[in-house]
Amino acid sequence: MPLYVTRTRLCLQVRPSLNSMSRERILPPVQTLVLWRDEGLTGQQMADRVNATDERILRGDAKPVTRSAVSVALARANQADQRQRYGREIPWSPINAKHQKDHFLMLLRTWARVNRGDVAIPIDQLQRYENFAARAARENVVVDYDPIVGFQLVPRRPKIDKGLIREPPDDTN
Repeated sequence: MPLYVTRTRLCLQVRPSLNSMSRERILPPVQTLVLWRDEGLTGQQMADRVNATDERILRGDAKPVTRSAVSVALARANQADQRQRYGREIPWSPINAKHQKDHFLMLLRTWARVNRGDVAIPIDQLQRYENFAARAARENVVVDYDPIVGFQLVPRRPKIDKGLIREPPDDTN
């Protein structure tokens, strides 16, 4: 119990513990969230999974969990920065914040997941990627990135550009 000194006397003050005042846990343990992330689930997919479970158990009395709540839980447990990186498929860094949700970037992330053999890719995402890969091959184009313009399709350079991206300049010279 903490002791507090006032101007006139020494006081012993009893306060309820933080645990008794915290609200009921609505997220699964962080280890479960990390496991789901390692399976390839996004923050939104994890939130949807929790909400579906809560709905079955509580029958509408639960407040929905947001993607942000999942992200905050992982960050507080120092697990947020263990995100999958795709340096080979997305070699540009940093990517401007206004381009983070660009359609071409999403397709390149899916391409990276395909290259790693990820079986948890949603079917609609996989179909968009396959359609794009076929279009890029048919039109002989690749994706390039400019921090000001964003992602764009450019002509493929024979014997230089491989896969779906414009190969960045070799900085080893």
